[in-house]
Amino acid sequence: METNKIQENTDSELTIDIGKIFKVISKNKWAILIATIISAALGIFIAINIPNEYSSQVQILPELESKDGAGGLSKFKSLAGLAGVDLGGMGGTDAVRPDLYPNILQSTPFLMDVMNMKVYASKYKRTMVMSKFMEENENQALATRLFGKSDDKDKDAFVVNPNTIPIETIRLDKKQDELIREFQKRIGTTLDKKTGVISIAVKMQDPVIAATIVRYAQDYLTKYVVTYRTEKTLKDIRFLGDRLNEAKRRYDHALYSYSSYQDRNKGLFLNIAKDEGKKLQYEVDLSYNLYSELAKQLEEAKIKVHRETPIFKVLEPAQIPVKKSEPKRSVMVLGFAFLGLILSMFVVLIKNYKSLGIFG
Repeated sequence: METNKIQENTDSELTIDIGKIFKVISKNKWAILIATIISAALGIFIAINIPNEYSSQVQILPELESKDGAGGLSKFKSLAGLAGVDLGGMGGTDAVRPDLYPNILQSTPFLMDVMNMKVYASKYKRTMVMSKFMEENENQALATRLFGKSDDKDKDAFVVNPNTIPIETIRLDKKQDELIREFQKRIGTTLDKKTGVISIAVKMQDPVIAATIVRYAQDYLTKYVVTYRTEKTLKDIRFLGDRLNEAKRRYDHALYSYSSYQDRNKGLFLNIAKDEGKKLQYEVDLSYNLYSELAKQLEEAKIKVHRETPIFKVLEPAQIPVKKSEPKRSVMVLGFAFLGLILSMFVVLIKNYKSLGIFG
């Protein structure tokens, strides 16, 4: 009985307290309404001054299967066999794994290429360097217009003697480092492990630039992988080509020397002359065998380049976006209005806490 009375008293007090809360809110409804309107107006101001962002995406399907199987190299074996080229011992070369592709498009060399490339900015209706476009956007940003640029960016900069920097070492200044970090946020690459599809997405404040960069990223990625797969073999081709030319000159010289010897020594039966002829014949045979072997290896290398060149199928090409992806201005305004409503109600309740039973 005592427990039920206590619970009834508690429920009664809670009902009375909730009623007081609504009474206080109703009493200060105009103040809450004004605060909500001001917060919504602030949201409108911020939403209007936030620039539009446009996203462009491309999807590519890289070659995942090895070409060492029946459908790859075997179709070249019969053709190569006619030329005396043996492809049985040619092994495969491991390629860059697809799960490493996102790292390629987040690397500093790629981002520096993007930063220095020329693009057409439909926003400004002119062609400009990508880094200049980013600087223009930064100057027009709301925070920059209200508070100005920060002056302490180079306070901790240190002087480096260029002669002490190792070759192939990248040195960026503060501004370049900031731009590269900004590019890293705007370029995203994902791999669908189930389907193997690579998606490259770029978000920029200009639709034409977004499509331009995503297409450049696609070309950069495919060129990087192709170069990785074929670079060693292409070096072999250049080396074999040079050696083949040397072998051909050696063979031509040996054949000319042997032919000249035969023309000068017709009808002679001296053993010295015969020995000299054998030496020249041996040099011709040796030169020819060397030339023939190098020619076979060169053909092998050329076929290997074709075999190891990966194929990328474009599933969804780059497109110039017709609609902005960000910001969601209506959602932003509603969020600010809701936040202003909650905060104003909370302030009103705090100011009138003495008249509310739930506070003691």
